[in-house]
Amino acid sequence: MESSNVFKIIWRNKWFALPILLATLAAVFYVVQVAPRRYESIMTYAVINPQVPSQEQLNNDPALRKLNSNNPYLRSSDNSLIVQSLITKLNDKSSQDLLAQEGHSVEYQVIRGGGGNYNFLVDIKGVSSSPADTIATTAAVGKLLENDLYAIQKVEGADNTYLFTSLVVSPPTSATEQFSSRLRSAIAVAVAGLVLMFGLVAIVHSTRRRRQQLLNFPTVAPASRRSARAHRNSSPVHSVAAVHLSVKSRTRPASNDKHTVVRPNQA
Repeated sequence: MESSNVFKIIWRNKWFALPILLATLAAVFYVVQVAPRRYESIMTYAVINPQVPSQEQLNNDPALRKLNSNNPYLRSSDNSLIVQSLITKLNDKSSQDLLAQEGHSVEYQVIRGGGGNYNFLVDIKGVSSSPADTIATTAAVGKLLENDLYAIQKVEGADNTYLFTSLVVSPPTSATEQFSSRLRSAIAVAVAGLVLMFGLVAIVHSTRRRRQQLLNFPTVAPASRRSARAHRNSSPVHSVAAVHLSVKSRTRPASNDKHTVVRPNQA
C-alpha cells in the first residue's frame, strides 16, 4: 500500500485517530518534561595487593613469623579472584536489602573498572531520583565494598598484614542526569501510541469496507424469484424432459395380474 493511500485512510478515520494521537503526544510530553528524572554518579576503587613480608624479614623478625597468613585469596593463582568475589557479593540481593534498610536506592551496579580491562579496578554506579540521593547511594555502596573486602579475607583469621586493601581512585563528587533513559522512554511511548492508532484505524477501515460490501450485494426479491422459477420451467430443456416422461409412461406395457381369471366364451 502506498503512503498516500495510508494517509487518505487515516484522514477518513481522523475522528478515531486524533484522540489517540493527542494522548500519545501528551504522554511523550509528560515523559520528557514532567516525569521524575534519574541521576547517575560513579565511584572508582582500586584493590591493592598486601605487602607480604619476605623470607628474609621473617627470619630476622620472630614476631612476623607468629602472624596468621591464612588469607585464602593470597593462595589463589589468580590474584583478581578477590575482585570478582567482591563484585559478586556487592551485587547480591542481601547487599541491596541492607542499603534499602538504610534508606538508600537499590539501583546501583558494581563492575570491573575501565570497561572490564583492569583486574584491580572496581566501578560503582549509583542511580536515584535526585543528585544528592545518587551520591549518597554510591558512597554507601563504597562503604559496603570496604567492609566486605575486609570480611571475606578474615574467614580464616588472617592478620591485617596479609589482607588486600582498597583505595578510592575517583570519589562520587557529582551526579549527571540520565537523559538517554528519558529519550528511550519517550520513543517507546511514541511507538506504542502510533501502533495503537494504526491498529484502530485499520480495524475501523476494514469494518466499514465489509459493511459497504454487504449493502451493495445484489438481492433477489420474492416476485423475481417466482419469475425466475416460471422461466426455468418454461425453458426448452424442461419441456423436452416433460414430453419424454409422458411418452415413456404411455408406452410402458401393462403388468400381468396373477389373479385375473379368463373365462371361455360360452355358446
